[in-house]
Amino acid sequence: MLVNLSKVFQGEEKDKQLALEFDFSNEDISCDATFSQPVKAELNLRKGNGETFIKLNVKATAVCSCARCLKLFSREFNFSQDFVITPDILTQPDPEIPVSSDNTLDVKQLVYQELSLEIPNALVCSEDCQGLCQYCGRPKEENCGCEDKQIDPRLLVLKQLLQDDDN
Repeated sequence: MLVNLSKVFQGEEKDKQLALEFDFSNEDISCDATFSQPVKAELNLRKGNGETFIKLNVKATAVCSCARCLKLFSREFNFSQDFVITPDILTQPDPEIPVSSDNTLDVKQLVYQELSLEIPNALVCSEDCQGLCQYCGRPKEENCGCEDKQIDPRLLVLKQLLQDDDN
């Protein structure tokens, strides 16, 4: 969605509020998270002295894959971000927010950009997730029966040396 900021910049509109929803189900925001539900965003624009203040609130629910046990789980992302736009920002080659030279703000691109920054590189289903068994590959919480104290066959010689020292 494109929002023309010209009236806000010129002071014709002091405040502008928008409530929007975006479909990111086909977007590649994160390799570990998909958004099957619409992402909700609230955008508040307020004109100041020579600058425009933007407050972005985002609420999204993602289906994520745990980095430790690979199970799917749901995670909510709720965050706010504040921006200040001044006339000199619009002349920069790579502005912080997607505002074009004709004072048009691409809100979908802004939400996409901020959401991709908010999602961590490694998502885990819980802080105490034990991950997968290194021997059978099943989640450790299922008690697969594999011994945690199995010794690498290459190190058995060292174990024998320790047993010889005990005698």
